[in-house]
Amino acid sequence: MNFLKKYGFYLMILVIVSELLLPVILGLFYPGYDQLSMLISAFGEDTSPTQLAFKIWVIIDGLLFLLAIPAFYQRFKTTSKTLTKWLAAMIAAFGIGDCIVTGIFDRSGSSSGISIEEIIHDYASGVGFVALLIGTGLLFKLYTLENNHLMVTTIPMIFIISSLLMLLFALPRIPIIDQLHIPYRGLWQRLNLLFLYLPFLLTAIESLFSKSSRQKK
Repeated sequence: MNFLKKYGFYLMILVIVSELLLPVILGLFYPGYDQLSMLISAFGEDTSPTQLAFKIWVIIDGLLFLLAIPAFYQRFKTTSKTLTKWLAAMIAAFGIGDCIVTGIFDRSGSSSGISIEEIIHDYASGVGFVALLIGTGLLFKLYTLENNHLMVTTIPMIFIISSLLMLLFALPRIPIIDQLHIPYRGLWQRLNLLFLYLPFLLTAIESLFSKSSRQKK
């Protein structure tokens, strides 16, 4: 556990970089894959040539998110133990829901109907996305309690942009609005993920720099 408390922020940085690189790298092995319009989950569909690689990749990423939790708990527990427990729960919900569960349950990629596996996949992914948004709000509250003006100013802007991108990504799933045929859903998903991860990436970097500064004194 001490190892995870010490190196958990490095794991968070690693897994965020891994998540952002996943579609770029797997896209090289998926003929005809369109990064702008196709979803990341297409890599794990039954007909995908990258299905096995995708499943292994996202499950490992999910485990890395879980392993990063002790560092976040150690960092914020003296600020507010209750809020920190909720933050840990949100990171866990994302790691399990959007990574591990979606890696286990495939999307069929078929137009013949929606399977139970696809429903589990979609709902787990949705829960994960919402968990990171809530986690962002918790980080804002924790930094507010610490009077960290830079993070308190930055996080709300990231939150607003992320919420707008999530709306663009989710519009095709909303009745009536789906008839507008909003293009580039793959792009909105990738940008949404980038801004969802950003508060946690900045927290990891800020915490590592703060720790380094304290050790030099």
